[in-house]
Amino acid sequence: MPGSSTRVAPNDDRTAPLVLAEISDGPESISRVNSPPNVPSREDGVAFAWNPSSKSLCQTHSISINESHPLMILHNPRFDILESTWIRVREFLKLETPGSENLIPPSLAVANVFLGLFFDRFYEQSPVLHLPTLLVDHLPSSLLSAMIIIGATYSRIRHTRRFSILMLDRARQNLQALIEADKSLTRHPETIYASSLLVYTGLWCGNKGAFETAEAFRGSLVTYVRRLFQPKTKVADVAGNRVEDHWRAWATSEFKRRLRWYVFMIDSQFPAILNMRSMMSLAEVARWECPGDDAAWCTTSAPIWATLVKPSGSLSAPEFGIVFKALTNNRRANSTNLAPSVSAITDSISSWTQFLVLSCLASQALDWSHDWSVQVGSDPAMLQDTGSDCHQESLRIRDNIIGKSYCLPVVYAKADAFILASLKSWECYYGTKYSGNPIPDVAQSPVLYFQNASQILRGLVNIQLHTCVADLQDALGKGGANAVDESLGRLRVYFTNGYTDCVGAHQELPFASLYAFDKSVVETTSIMSNPTLQSATPYSIFGIFLNHVLQWAFLKSSPETLNSHLREHLRDMAFSYHGRSMSELSGLLDFGLSSANPTVVNRDRSHLVLMQAAQNLALLGTWGASLNLALLLQLRAKT
Repeated sequence: MPGSSTRVAPNDDRTAPLVLAEISDGPESISRVNSPPNVPSREDGVAFAWNPSSKSLCQTHSISINESHPLMILHNPRFDILESTWIRVREFLKLETPGSENLIPPSLAVANVFLGLFFDRFYEQSPVLHLPTLLVDHLPSSLLSAMIIIGATYSRIRHTRRFSILMLDRARQNLQALIEADKSLTRHPETIYASSLLVYTGLWCGNKGAFETAEAFRGSLVTYVRRLFQPKTKVADVAGNRVEDHWRAWATSEFKRRLRWYVFMIDSQFPAILNMRSMMSLAEVARWECPGDDAAWCTTSAPIWATLVKPSGSLSAPEFGIVFKALTNNRRANSTNLAPSVSAITDSISSWTQFLVLSCLASQALDWSHDWSVQVGSDPAMLQDTGSDCHQESLRIRDNIIGKSYCLPVVYAKADAFILASLKSWECYYGTKYSGNPIPDVAQSPVLYFQNASQILRGLVNIQLHTCVADLQDALGKGGANAVDESLGRLRVYFTNGYTDCVGAHQELPFASLYAFDKSVVETTSIMSNPTLQSATPYSIFGIFLNHVLQWAFLKSSPETLNSHLREHLRDMAFSYHGRSMSELSGLLDFGLSSANPTVVNRDRSHLVLMQAAQNLALLGTWGASLNLALLLQLRAKT
């Protein structure tokens, strides 16, 4: 919490899981998660809060990997760079800005291991470079630096977390200096891709200063990609008749197309998991062509690629706006007979495109939730006094927000219901697309990543539609001590009456609140019991974080009348869903919801959920953001 005097010695060497806490009524047995890569400060108790006057990290050890290490033994040299290339990268990383901390570059062998890890562990969520035609030694130094930084993060060996943060800062500063000296780099696709990787790393590396810098750099990145020339969709007019020339021309065009979508995806992470509006809108990208076919993108030779090319000489994908409309058509979920034109569109889209559509729905859910919570949820009188003029005004505001603002035919129709119907349509496509259909081996890794990320993101959208994430943040202390009680009071009204119906009078507990609680439990156990879901970062990190915080909020603020219903649902879920994760979480929540003797000092057991959340986040410690959030929840559990 802000103002805490707790000091934790930072340990970026490796992630140590928390010792599982025994169920008890007091926080005394809480063990401490390893500190994320920040100099400890009073801001540890607030997510991403950072004091710019705080001390900087410095690298005190070089990174080395001996030849007998599994990373060396299993290393694939396919993407290795030459010594001359590594010298060029080291020249790029030389100190340019006064006051920048010392950076100790690793050896060429270690750098190549990190490059290999980038392609092995991270490429699946960033399939932008065309691997069959890629010449790694020809890539700019800024892009190679970004790849090495991310690969080092995935190595999880001693000192690499600190090294990655320092190298990130150096690469960002020097790239910015190059751009200032040569503005034409802002139209260079590989430079934009390097910038996007640096922004991604800054957001999720766990260093709060890097997060704030990346948040600001997002604006420049979006501007660069907006000015990028429209990729060509036709390759038939390429000079020469060789299939090889056509293939390479298509790969270059598709690289630019995928680059734009990757920047859009990073921008969409802000509304999806950070409760901030995106900078790019659906209307802005509606005419962009979707990412191309996965099979064509992964094809390893020109002759095989040529067999996939249509007679028109292109592999053009449909425009995104058309695909979005087809996948979110509310009539789709209630009909098995789709127009041939709709089926032709949806049957050919990639898993990445399907994920981008869901990201847009997540952005819409955030916009609706913000409008609703600000206009109605910000005024306690509107929520609680059902006989006042304020209450009648709140009903009018609600009808305006969730009716007219979304251009629905019935003025009192609910926008959240409209979004839910779109989600149902998307789920109908998602289930049909991947149910029993084999994934081509060459495209398996990216397809699986976007499938897993979609599953988690769908749960995060559900949270946006059933509660106010800003109130969850304030309940944890983001808005200061005074905001905690106010936000918990609003959450109590939401849980008692239902989020969108919180200004109405109810005799029974709303189904929506019970549904939100059930889904949060199922989502949490699904992620923690499935390693492939855990690897879908950063969505897995925030899936665990927000779902656990929602459970904590239920325990913290739900009235006794709701607790009995929640416990009944927990017992039903424990019976219906088998597995250790469900059994442990349902038992923990049931214990937290159980009535205790009012004379007992530690009657409030909600802190147990935060302790469990911190342990689970520590297990996802590849990216340092999970450790930041784990420490935040651990400190909150002690207050």
